[in-house]
Formats: sequence, C-alpha cells, structure tokens
Amino acid sequence: MNRIEKRGKVTIIDSRVVLKDEPALNDLENYLLSRDFSYFIPVSEREDGKNKYEYVADFSLSDDQKAEDMIKTLALLHNKTSYIKEVSEDKFKEIYDNISGYINYVDDYYHEKLRTIEYVAFPSPSEMLFMSNYTKISDALNFDRAELENWYKLVKNKHKERVCLNHGDMRLSHVIVNDKPYFINWKNKSFDSPVIDLVKLYENEWEHLEFETLFEDYFSRCELTDEEKKLLFITISIPKIINSSPDELTATVLMRKTIDYLYKTERLIGPYYTKKQEE
Repeated sequence: MNRIEKRGKVTIIDSRVVLKDEPALNDLENYLLSRDFSYFIPVSEREDGKNKYEYVADFSLSDDQKAEDMIKTLALLHNKTSYIKEVSEDKFKEIYDNISGYINYVDDYYHEKLRTIEYVAFPSPSEMLFMSNYTKISDALNFDRAELENWYKLVKNKHKERVCLNHGDMRLSHVIVNDKPYFINWKNKSFDSPVIDLVKLYENEWEHLEFETLFEDYFSRCELTDEEKKLLFITISIPKIINSSPDELTATVLMRKTIDYLYKTERLIGPYYTKKQEE
C-alpha cells in the first residue's frame, strides 16, 4: 500500500513522488536552464492539472547553514537573469508615491493609536509597551521619509532599471538542500528589481536569521547600486501595522515583535550609513 502524506496542496507518495496542484512550469524551467541556472527540481510529468516531481529529501541540519546556501543561490539567480530595462519617466514617481503614501498611512495609524490611548485611565500592557516605544516608531518613519527623498533624487531622471527573475517568496521552507540547494514554490515569480526578493526574505525570516552576514554575502556576489540599496533599507525599515488581536496576551506579543523588528532593522542598516558618512 502506498504511504500518502498531504501538506496543503502537496501530496507526497512513498517519499518518492511529489504531486503539486500548480500551473505548468515548462516555460520557467526552460528559461532558467537557458540562463545556466539549474537550482530547481524539474517537473517530471504533468498529470490531471498537477505537476509531478521526484521527491528530494532536505538534508540541511542547521538553519544558518541553509540560509548561507540560500543567499548564495539567490545572488546567482539574480546575476544569471538580470538585464537592463527601459522604463517610463513615471515608473520611479509611482514607486515614490506608493511608498510615501504607505509611510503616511502607517504614521496616521500609530498617531491615532497614541491619541486614543492617551484618554485611557489604565492602559493595558500592550498599550504601555506601545507608548514607551512610540518615539522609536516615529523616528523610523522620519528616517523613511528622508531616505525616500534621497532615493528619489537619485532616480527621478533615470529611464533605465535593472530587473531580474525574482523567486517571489524567499524563505527557508522554500529551499531544499540535497546535493545542492534547490528553490521550490515559484508561484509568485516575477521580473522586477532584485530588491523584491531581499525584502520578502527579510520580512519572512528576520526573527530567525542574522542578516548582517547574509546581506554582506549577497552584496559581495550581486552588487546593488546605491539607489537599489536605499530602496531596500527604506522598505524593510517601515514599521509594521498591528492588526487587532483576540486577547491582551497576543496583543502584547505582537507589539513586542513590532518593536523588536525596528531595533533589529536599525542595527542591520546602521553600519551602512556610518560607512557612507566616513567615505
């Protein structure tokens, strides 16, 4: 009898065959091979709207080591698939407007939260944690605004942009390490700035990995321009919005994570600005 294991839309049969309910990937595979990139598990057969793969075991024992393999492979993917693209004069203005609008939205959200709590006679633990760290949130937003202006000065007169194939959802669970690293789950792939994958990776794994070394490794293998690096740092340093929580314990944990995120991001990007000032 076959041993069948279900993981969402994935079916694993006898640890030999993997069936995934997803679109056909022939064009993607052919493109990657044409760019001399083979760090993916090829589809062996398409059957009833599902892709069939050979089962590949993950032999990684350490998240940190797996992350090193992942960042090297990501830099290789971006290098192998990058090209310069002509863009309209509105492209960078649209990015500027979108980020500026979101910064203002986050600012309004937290300002209103502060104003509401100020009228509470006995603030809850999550509210106290927020009030004691509101300055950190405000400082991050002020940094984002200033850096966004600096970024726009660099790009507003440009009509070309580097794009590459982005995996679209980089995280440790989307990498299998066997005889080499393999990227899986390409459903969010897109051609865009390499910043897209780096932002997604940081947002997914900031709690679990030390990004100082990972970003240094990536930058040494796939160098970002000043404007690309600024856009990366601006995007990851915008404070996260906290959705309503079902209970006070969850609300406090989420607020603590939000503050921790800001401090960790500040420590990550701070040395780049110190080095720039020294230069």
